[in-house]
Amino acid sequence: MKVLHIVGGKLNNGAVKGAKILHEALLEQKIDSLFINDTPSNSKEIKKKILFINNTPLKKFLYSVAVIVEKLLKSLFLHSPRETFTLSILGRDITKFKEYKKADIIHIHWLSQGFIKLKSLSKIEKPVVWTLRDMWAFTGGSHYTMDFEKYEKGQISRSIKKFKKKIYKKNFNFVAISDWLKDKAQESEVLREFNVKRIYNNIDLKKFNKISKDESKNLLKITTKKNIILYGANNPQSKRKGWNIFVETLKKLDKSKYFLLVFGNFWSQKTLDEVGVEYKSLGYINDFKILNAVYSCADLFVASSIEDGWPKTFAEAMYCETPVICFAKTSIAEIVDHKINGFIVENFDPEKLKSGIDWIIDEKKNNNLKGINAKIKIKEFGANEIAKKYIELYKEILNET
Repeated sequence: MKVLHIVGGKLNNGAVKGAKILHEALLEQKIDSLFINDTPSNSKEIKKKILFINNTPLKKFLYSVAVIVEKLLKSLFLHSPRETFTLSILGRDITKFKEYKKADIIHIHWLSQGFIKLKSLSKIEKPVVWTLRDMWAFTGGSHYTMDFEKYEKGQISRSIKKFKKKIYKKNFNFVAISDWLKDKAQESEVLREFNVKRIYNNIDLKKFNKISKDESKNLLKITTKKNIILYGANNPQSKRKGWNIFVETLKKLDKSKYFLLVFGNFWSQKTLDEVGVEYKSLGYINDFKILNAVYSCADLFVASSIEDGWPKTFAEAMYCETPVICFAKTSIAEIVDHKINGFIVENFDPEKLKSGIDWIIDEKKNNNLKGINAKIKIKEFGANEIAKKYIELYKEILNET
């Protein structure tokens, strides 16, 4: 069985990380898995069976031109540069890759700007597994509709969705990484006729483990004796991440009891300064040792997302025995068990979010049972467990064809 993973984007991108974890787990289980990525890179992370296709000066140049053109096209009718939007009008023809011709299954994760041309997907004659890591496969270009609500109701979006619906054939098998995302896909105009499956996202359990609070605080140079609230994401101040709701919650908290630790690509820290909470911003973290310390030193992790496929940050925190607070009717709430390993808040309400934070802290004064329960829950989402589910799917598809 030869599986070819098509994964666009930088190696620190959440979707790429998830795909790479799956690829490496498949290799461990003796599956002939090959991972193709578009990032022009001489990275030290290049490993066996990972192929960077933009590996010559000419290919890097053509890739850069395609990315620039797509960004210019986006700027003509969109004005949200911090949110993710992809057209995939330009790029390579997937069926021209020699690796494509050798593969039994094409596994798509993310196409990215300037990587794979959307139109070329209609030429694929092999079985396709498409892991939906966000909403892009069934939108007009936005990766989450909340980021581009007005655009998604317009004519351009409708035309792109009509085009996508036309090129997805019967050999396409869509897999969502959460029930929330599966429901969104099945409700969409593009994928409503497909039987979308659900296989949860994965995390690399080998990279995370609980370390002592003192050790983690020393590593991060944090001296506070207050309760530590952790908040972080790749794009943490996004509307869909619930940033505005979280800020309103911070205003209601007792500032003498809480210290805020944040990580990710923050646009501005002015809001936190105005709220008056004591905090430390770590920026974007690439070092797993540091990230492990961040999760371990926190008393709770606030995952206030409104629209999210299944972010790995909350699960990584739970595996480090840090309970999570989240909103109901989200992908995160599918994993968190209310008052067992975390807290689920109804109605995106800042006051209820504040009450949930206080409840978790009061519980932790007695014991860390919620944290221990959190780690136990996340074990079922380890790379090897999720890889086994994909292997079953591959076999099922190949038996059908």
